[in-house]
Amino acid sequence: MNYQSVFSELVHDREDTLQDTLKRTYRILFLEDNPDDIELMRHELSEAGMDFISEQTDKRLDFGKFVSDFKPDIILADYSLSTFNGMQAFYILRKEDLLIPFILVTGALSEQLALECLKEGVDDFILKSSFKRLPAAIANAVKKKEVEQEKNLIAQELRKSHDELQLLVERQQSTIEDERMSIARDLHDELGQTLTALKIDITMLRKKLSSGTLTDQIVITEFDSITKLINKLTGSVKRISSGLRPETLDELGIIESIRWQAAEFEKRYEIKCSTFLNSGPTVLDRNLSIALFRIVQESLTNVVRHANATQVEIFLEQIDDFLFLAVSDNGKGIHEDQLKSSQSLGLIGLRERVRLFNGKLNIRSEEANGTMVSVMIPLTQSNQS
Repeated sequence: MNYQSVFSELVHDREDTLQDTLKRTYRILFLEDNPDDIELMRHELSEAGMDFISEQTDKRLDFGKFVSDFKPDIILADYSLSTFNGMQAFYILRKEDLLIPFILVTGALSEQLALECLKEGVDDFILKSSFKRLPAAIANAVKKKEVEQEKNLIAQELRKSHDELQLLVERQQSTIEDERMSIARDLHDELGQTLTALKIDITMLRKKLSSGTLTDQIVITEFDSITKLINKLTGSVKRISSGLRPETLDELGIIESIRWQAAEFEKRYEIKCSTFLNSGPTVLDRNLSIALFRIVQESLTNVVRHANATQVEIFLEQIDDFLFLAVSDNGKGIHEDQLKSSQSLGLIGLRERVRLFNGKLNIRSEEANGTMVSVMIPLTQSNQS
């Protein structure tokens, strides 16, 4: 996978796209049996400068087909047709949960009946004597439905975010307990046993001192043994502390930390891990450095758990005002359902880390052709050192 092409796509995705409503082309479905009325409506829309394409039907059986195939932005329906009327069409849409803007067009409609139609959910009604109001009514109805759809989408995203947050909290508690158990096991198995051996050696040395049986060679041998145990203790402490937070992150910066992480990963799991750290900043804001380090760490953990990969590549590069990080493997890939699942807590955690820095996360995966996790984060004055 070409990480530079992925970066270009992320930049393109970040650019705001402004829709020019004046140039919008509306798709209008006329539910009308009078060709003269249709021609009048088309004329008013053209006179108002509205760009549109349209279809027309007055039959119940054809209505559903036009809705599914033509996909109208709005429906203009005559209240009364010979065999089919506007409200019947509206109820069909509501039964199918289709949020298509719907305007009734009628020659005459009592105020009471008009209010009842509006209460049912019809967006507007137009008298055939007032077609001048039609362009504004269409624009307002379409905008209203777009706002409703946006609100529904936001509500769905909020519910999804709430569920994901709950899962992340539960996972965090579980992870904390797992880390405590791991640290406790390391302290007991490595530090505890080494300290016990060191205590025994010192006790034996003291007894030999008391008995007066020491020779120079025994002293040298005993101190060599004690020194080895102390070195072992030092190595264990360094390994455990590096697992929590590598010293290189504070001392040498993010680039050397990623190199260290890649080397440790390759040594531990026997998966080749190459780094391409080109012109990236060596010193970053502390919080951003930690986030990048954890993103690499989480990505490598996912490779071990799921990818069945034999090779991993890590890219870090500053391009213009962006920091681009990517972790690519040659494993079996990730199914699209897993990428979207609210149960993929590792991926959710990655998104949350990136979101905190106003960044963009992209996961590109191809079956049997590996996965690339890429991150683009803007380098502002606030997060540069």
